[in-house]
Amino acid sequence: MEGQVRPAPLAQPGTVAAPAGRDGIIPEHGWWNRYHNQLLIAALAASVATVATFLLVGDTASWYPAIFLGVGIGVGLTIGFLISSGKQYAQVVAGEFIRANMSRRLRITRTLSLPVAIILFVVVVAYCIREGLLDRIPALMLALGIGFWAHYGLTIRWERRHQKILIAKKGSMYALDTAMQGEEGSV
Repeated sequence: MEGQVRPAPLAQPGTVAAPAGRDGIIPEHGWWNRYHNQLLIAALAASVATVATFLLVGDTASWYPAIFLGVGIGVGLTIGFLISSGKQYAQVVAGEFIRANMSRRLRITRTLSLPVAIILFVVVVAYCIREGLLDRIPALMLALGIGFWAHYGLTIRWERRHQKILIAKKGSMYALDTAMQGEEGSV
């Protein structure tokens, strides 16, 4: 009985203040769950696909109009991300994109948005192939690449400015303070 008795810590490691004043335990979030890392992989994949489609088209004379069209659409996507990202990230910080807090309509919309976008992209590519507009496919891929890189850059900029890390996991999206992340915040 001569040993020291240590009081139990007031907060368990990994416990943070959850949005709306509820305390909760945030599970481990790995490299993939960080939203900027998901955007980085998407941007890299779109860049590789862009190079592959330009090489598959083969006709360098059709590259210039495709490049200008792709850059134009990509700049439009960038402007759209720039306009909407501030409001969307403010909603994420407020806890509106945590799956348990979402309305049924928002949950369905977020669940179906990626599959619908993929289907629409495939339909547009099929239409371009059917109509013989093969030079439009590299332009679309270039626009996607520019859009993903812009979204990645805007997300990194927002995270650094607000000292938060966006986490996207299992249909939820939330922000954590980088001060709580310790050395993980620098990744």
